[in-house]
Formats: sequence, structure tokens, C-alpha cells
Amino acid sequence: MEAVRDHMIVDAALQRQITDRFIAGRFGDIPSHAVHDLGRVSLPGAGDVALHLRHAADAILLDDFGQVVLITRLHHPGAGLLALPDGFIDDVDGGMENPLDAAIREAVEETGMDEGLLRSISAAPAGHRLYDRPFDIRVAWNNLPGTSIRQGDVFGVSTQGFCFRLPGNLRGLPLQAGDDAKAVQVLGIASLRESQFAVPDHLPLIRLAQEMTAFGNKS
Repeated sequence: MEAVRDHMIVDAALQRQITDRFIAGRFGDIPSHAVHDLGRVSLPGAGDVALHLRHAADAILLDDFGQVVLITRLHHPGAGLLALPDGFIDDVDGGMENPLDAAIREAVEETGMDEGLLRSISAAPAGHRLYDRPFDIRVAWNNLPGTSIRQGDVFGVSTQGFCFRLPGNLRGLPLQAGDDAKAVQVLGIASLRESQFAVPDHLPLIRLAQEMTAFGNKS
């Protein structure tokens, strides 16, 4: 059975084995490092390779009209599909970037959203950090700068969403796709479908954020 396709682990048994190790680490909502090195894992066709867990953050930008800001991914995994503005947490001097700061940074870089506006809003985490994500375990296609991840290593991605309720209608804000985003748009949540998304848990995160803040659709 094929274990790796397009640099992604696709073998269900191997996905489960690796994901169980991530969950067992009990790294919490705010991990101590941007990347955790978790020993080695046996990868069919490649032997024992290094295993890592890399942490990310998502920005869930909602308004009073039941709408959300989404990007179209420029790169794989999921190139050409919808996604929340998201990205990896960075290591910074003296420790790790705060996950909320990472979510804001990614929103600014990928959507052109005003950073001051986002920081003026009391953002709330949409649940706890997600570690049970077997669909996002990758084989590194090159050395990842600023990390211990080398070409051929296996790494998974944990994430946590942060909800920002912006006043008024998001369609009135100037948005500009950048960084890893091919396009940016404002879409009604009620019309979204799982098949449109690059990342399977992004739509559930959006719906959770909507429930948390009891957004109504005023349109």
C-alpha cells in the first residue's frame, strides 16, 4: 500500500501511529517550542527518519453578517482550495512566538488586514489546540529554515484557531492577498462546503467560532 503521496503521509495505520505520538506528548495549547523533535519513525522505502511536530495558528475573521475571510492557497498541500489565513509559529529570541501573535501576523501577511484593527479586538481561542490531525503529516521536501526539520524528515502540524469578530461588513474592508495566498475573499459561512477546503478541520473551526460568538446573519 502506498504510504506517501505528494509529500503527504497517506497510509492510515502510519498516520494513526504518528498522531498517537503527538497526542501523547501533551504539549497543550501553548507549546514550549515552535517545533518538537520526537525521535524517529519507520517510513516505508526510506527507513528510520526523524519525526517532528510543528505548531501553527489560524485566524478566523468573522463579521456581523455571517461572513468569514478566506484565502485560496497558493502552495500545496491544498493549492487552489480555500483555507483560513494560517501559518507556522516562529521561534523568537528567548522563546516561542505567542500563538495569538502568530495568527495575527499570518492574517496581516495573507489578507492585508490592518494589524492595528486586529489587535484592537479581543480575540478568543476557538477550542483547544488540535493534535489529532492525521491528514496533515508531511515528508519535508527540503530543509525548513529556522527549524531542525531536514529534507526527508516527517513532520506533523498542530493548530489552534483564534476568532476575531470584526464590526460591520467584512466586504467593506480593503483586502489584498499576499505571502502564501493566491487570492482572498469574503464568503458567507452558510454556503461553505467541506469539499471546498484545503484543510479538513478549517470549516469545523469556522462553525465553532460562529457558535461561540453567536453571530447572526443580518444580510
